[in-house]
Amino acid sequence: MLGVLYSLTLFNQWQEGFFIGLFESHEYAQQTAERYLSAVPGFRDYPCTYEITEKTVHGFARLTMKVYVVWGWNENSEGYDTDIWCSDCYTDWEEAEKVLADTKQRLNRQEWSLDGYQINQCHWTDGFVRIFY
Repeated sequence: MLGVLYSLTLFNQWQEGFFIGLFESHEYAQQTAERYLSAVPGFRDYPCTYEITEKTVHGFARLTMKVYVVWGWNENSEGYDTDIWCSDCYTDWEEAEKVLADTKQRLNRQEWSLDGYQINQCHWTDGFVRIFY
């Protein structure tokens, strides 16, 4: 069964991306973004924007409310993540592992991860602090 989740990422003025979570509805993702921009340290203190993207779900996540996502990225000379690639969402761990193995063969990235996420759970809830040198 294919479904849809909504991925929320916030970006600060330095174009650093903060993955906030995967949500059941576009409206819930948007409400979460607006709450972060008005109330969460860092996001409320600097000019930030947000992006909500649709993510296809492979499988049925209603019982566990958990999905798995494959990430691939490079790191530039300043230590920032670049060329970030993100898979669809999978409810089956073994299927996500297969996607990871297959994608590693097709895409050239320095780093890879396979992460599990609870649907509607927020990350970066304490915000961020920017330290200038």
